[in-house]
Amino acid sequence: MIGKAKSIAHVSNAVDYAKSKKGAIEISRHNVAGETGTEIAKEFRVFQNLNARCEKNSFSIVLSPAIPDGDKLTYGDFARLADDFLSRMDLKENQYITFLHSDRNHKHLHIFVNRIDFNGKAYKDNYISKKAQRIAENIAKDWKFTTAKEVQQQKEERFRRQIVNAHGKVLTQNPQNIFEYAELMKGHGIQMHLKQALDGKVVGVRFQIGEGSVKANSLHRAFSAGNLQKLILQNQRTIDQEKRQRSRPTKKRGFRL
Repeated sequence: MIGKAKSIAHVSNAVDYAKSKKGAIEISRHNVAGETGTEIAKEFRVFQNLNARCEKNSFSIVLSPAIPDGDKLTYGDFARLADDFLSRMDLKENQYITFLHSDRNHKHLHIFVNRIDFNGKAYKDNYISKKAQRIAENIAKDWKFTTAKEVQQQKEERFRRQIVNAHGKVLTQNPQNIFEYAELMKGHGIQMHLKQALDGKVVGVRFQIGEGSVKANSLHRAFSAGNLQKLILQNQRTIDQEKRQRSRPTKKRGFRL
């Protein structure tokens, strides 16, 4: 499960956006009665006015279980998930409202919390994003969810398999150099970013699929800029040699009587 958190200044816009999202469902709320972003922001402001020095006085939080985990949860489960997270963050007593989104069948929570408590004290936001992710990881383990680290490992493995499969197919097309290789990889949905030195030599490679990218040598050392170019050259020589062997005339053998 992934947990994200950040301080924001304009909670009214954020709430309206979360509320208006297609299929959005309100899951839980605490000490707020309003329906619109403006109304909820006004209720938050009652206590925010006690601490005028704090400008980014609300928190925007996202809790995103892995798709298979989210599919198993009921609305009540998501309410308990939000409650568990806010309790561990020591934010449960602050004002908040929670919405469930199901973008691309990926269920996740948007939580908006008043950073200022009922005594006018501001919750410290130092390293708030790291804290949110750490707590989300702990909850994932306790709830038997897939952790963010495991999700990332699965994503990297899918990424690696797609690149390796495309790599094998591209080599059969006998690219003459790494630039032709990169053009052929585009046909498999893989964009290559080639870093060149001043003399034009390719010294770095990065693969990109969609919005995700990875350095070539982190996949395997065979994909480093130098090794990949050696492999392309070696493959070219092997194919050319096979072509020459096939083009040689076959000698006919005679029969002795």
